[in-house]
Amino acid sequence: AVMGHVGLTPQAISALGGFRPQGRNSASAIMVFENALALQEAGCFSIVLECIPSPVAAAITSALRIPTIGIGAGSTCSGQALVYHDLLGMIQHPHHAKV
Repeated sequence: AVMGHVGLTPQAISALGGFRPQGRNSASAIMVFENALALQEAGCFSIVLECIPSPVAAAITSALRIPTIGIGAGSTCSGQALVYHDLLGMIQHPHHAKV
């Protein structure tokens, strides 16, 4: 079983310009949305939505037939993961707590 991951994908931070929220403009939001749909169609059982605006996460969650797990994506996902290092300011870039 495979869980998908869209938005801020830490393995691609150099291509994304660093630890930056994704989906903040129309083109980026559409790309994140389309990537989530493609992952669902590829057979993922769930998708992590990381560091994207809550309205984008809500649109993705309502469009998918599979659960979403939000990490810094607002309260509209099917479930939440909280990175306590970010919340407590224990790392230099608290990107999840400030989306």
